[in-house]
Amino acid sequence: MVFPNHIAFIVDGNRRWAKSKGLPPFEGHRVGFNRVLDVTDFLLKTDVRQVTYYLFSTENWKRTAEEVSYLMNLAVNMVEKLLEPWAAKNIRVRHIGRKEPLPQAVLDALGRIEERTRLNTGLSVNLAINYGGRAEIVDAVNDILSKGHEIAPITEEMLTNHLYNPSSDPVDVIVRTSGEQRISNFLIWQAAYAELIFLDKLWPEITEEDLELVFREFERRQRRFGA
Repeated sequence: MVFPNHIAFIVDGNRRWAKSKGLPPFEGHRVGFNRVLDVTDFLLKTDVRQVTYYLFSTENWKRTAEEVSYLMNLAVNMVEKLLEPWAAKNIRVRHIGRKEPLPQAVLDALGRIEERTRLNTGLSVNLAINYGGRAEIVDAVNDILSKGHEIAPITEEMLTNHLYNPSSDPVDVIVRTSGEQRISNFLIWQAAYAELIFLDKLWPEITEEDLELVFREFERRQRRFGA
């Protein structure tokens, strides 16, 4: 089977899953977090080298203060739970997204797992928290200008080198759960030629069988890159 080098997931449907079960929305987020663990463990058994999870967008601050607070606490708990197990599995973790206005506790937790895993050489996991594709491009341009570069010409290579994770490979496939068919401002620079696969299942329902179907569909696609 041909595996993508870099797969990205739009983790969608946690709240709808909880509602369908008569549970509070927070329970959907908790179960959704567990699926991130399960999917990552499955990817370790494949030839996938990099995965990005879209966990909290720059637009998600519009949700209720209670839900945002829960998600921020969940992020801290998630990192603390993952730190040693993922380090032991040779996983390299990076945070992509704007640091402001993330709470300091979240930034400290992300900093700890990045530092703890920075020398690992296995699966690379990008956690997109407070992430927006347009914001990333704007921040990259501002970073270029802040370092004394002239306004023009700014090349693709230069911009790529100033993204949140410059070493990230181009995205080969984006998978979105919940049946929605849009990319929602996710990796719009890196996914210029990504294959798009939309699953009707909600994120907490995703299984290894679903991932195998994704890989078979990816293998079936003919990627021409404009040729």
